[in-house]
Amino acid sequence: MTVNKQEGNVAGSRIQPAIPIAGVFFKFLLFNAIWCYYTTFTPFSCWESYATALAATLVLSVPYILTRRIAASILVMVVLDIWMVANLLYYRSYFSAIPLSSYLLAGNLTDFLPSVAASFRWCDGLFPASTAAVVFFMLWRNHRSKIIFPFGKHAYFTLLIFLCALLAVNLSIRGGFLTVYRNMKSSAHRHASGPPLYTLFGTLYFDYADELPELTEEQEHEIHNWLSERPALVPVPDIASRDNCIFILAESLESWVLNLTVENQEITPYLNKLLKERSTLYAPHVLTQVNGGRSIDAQLLVLAGLLPLQTGAYSCRFPLNTYHTLPKAMKELKGTRNYLLTVDKTKTWNQGAVARSFGIDTIVSYPDFRMTEAFGNRKRLGDNAFFSQCREKMENGEIWRSDENVFIQMVTYSGHSPFKMPESLKTVHFSNRIPEVMADYMTVAHYTDEAIGKFVEYLRTRPEYGRTMVVITGDHEGLADNRKDLCRTKAGKGIVSENEFTPFIVLNSPIAMYHTKVMGQVDIYTTLLNLLGLESYRWSGIGQSILDSGKPGVAISPKRSIEGDTMFLSCEELLRMRQSQVISDRIIRFDKLKDLR
Repeated sequence: MTVNKQEGNVAGSRIQPAIPIAGVFFKFLLFNAIWCYYTTFTPFSCWESYATALAATLVLSVPYILTRRIAASILVMVVLDIWMVANLLYYRSYFSAIPLSSYLLAGNLTDFLPSVAASFRWCDGLFPASTAAVVFFMLWRNHRSKIIFPFGKHAYFTLLIFLCALLAVNLSIRGGFLTVYRNMKSSAHRHASGPPLYTLFGTLYFDYADELPELTEEQEHEIHNWLSERPALVPVPDIASRDNCIFILAESLESWVLNLTVENQEITPYLNKLLKERSTLYAPHVLTQVNGGRSIDAQLLVLAGLLPLQTGAYSCRFPLNTYHTLPKAMKELKGTRNYLLTVDKTKTWNQGAVARSFGIDTIVSYPDFRMTEAFGNRKRLGDNAFFSQCREKMENGEIWRSDENVFIQMVTYSGHSPFKMPESLKTVHFSNRIPEVMADYMTVAHYTDEAIGKFVEYLRTRPEYGRTMVVITGDHEGLADNRKDLCRTKAGKGIVSENEFTPFIVLNSPIAMYHTKVMGQVDIYTTLLNLLGLESYRWSGIGQSILDSGKPGVAISPKRSIEGDTMFLSCEELLRMRQSQVISDRIIRFDKLKDLR
């Protein structure tokens, strides 16, 4: 018995030093499994995912190997836990790993923490749990002194070098890491497989290195050809003039809540009434096309007619590039003064720099509003108070003087996930049979609907209203990964949309219309040029006006799928649509719009 016990102790002492290394490797596999659950499990059939995970594990375990202290490995595991969980939370909200450029905006973390934290899932707790398990096993036998490894450092580093060499040879044969990664991001099914295949380290390196190459002559030719084949933006004959534009970008507003009654409560009574007016244009099926920049990407889509970068946020990477935008077109052709009204800080998503690049003259932001109605975990001004104070600023001449044409962009806040609002502000209530997230979302939508509706009532009292067009749209979808679960519930099935659609509403539109086909957010810009008589502006955007009878009812999603009726699209048209994301990415990345005069 004594001999067997001694042999067991020897075996245990040989295995125990490898536990921290195995713990780090487990975290990579766990991250890959959770990530692939939301994307595709294809990486699990690729040997690279295991090789890169093992190589990263060996590199991260070097401090532990050299110091022979468990504390070194624990520190690495804790940092990995935080980093990996943060990226999973980010993906569930924004459908990408955290871009390299976003790490520079770490100061804005508090602004987005509630939205991201709402996407926490039980499986995320397995990361700190695995760290705790390693600590328990290592201290179980009182391992507080230096550790004796059953293998030598020479063997350890030989394995590490062999793995790195194997991966390097494999990548070089296929054209190099950047080429392989770019091709993968252009794949319809594997575009999100970068983190599990090449780890988060590889993703960050790609974000960094991908900025370095210059535009090739072939790529330049592809941009030119794609743009030259765009349908012409044809002026609408005998269209009534609109000299002012109020553009309301409603946070996370989705189309399914419009014209909806739940438990005898109308969710958006004000907007529903406006939709029935003879001078309203309404398109309920606007596909969300934002990417890693989320809300700021929406401004790029609807105000600049560009699809977002495939990696990172343009507002952080290229805020000072040349952008031809709706505000600039209004100023150039209608002599407007351009305003941005937002309850956020100008540092959020680098909004201040973007606003200037987009042609905004006056920014009214967080410090310019009185905190009369704190909303959400971030304690920002609620939509009702926001619109009320905007009205005050208009009435006292701070905004929109009587002698000026204007473009006014208004960005709401209250629709931010997790859709929690003070009880005192709730004007609808739902029974327990309605899932909590669904009930919270509809409650906030009802609140925002009233705020917008009352503001529109004020606008109609102004003498300029007859020459004013009011645009209302959502900046992006709001339910993220809650959508599938809600659509499966008894209360949500048939009510919550399975698609990521936001509404596009134009009040006092010179052309009334009910557009039921699918369109993209990028099509809003081109359509507004049409409605405002700005067809002569130098940039008509990547999209196509819905006033064009030849426009197909399709749009490309950030995940590279084409949504809508593709039955009658030719192979050439499908290819062109798939190319649009790459073309727009290059236009932004290489500042190609500066050549348009």
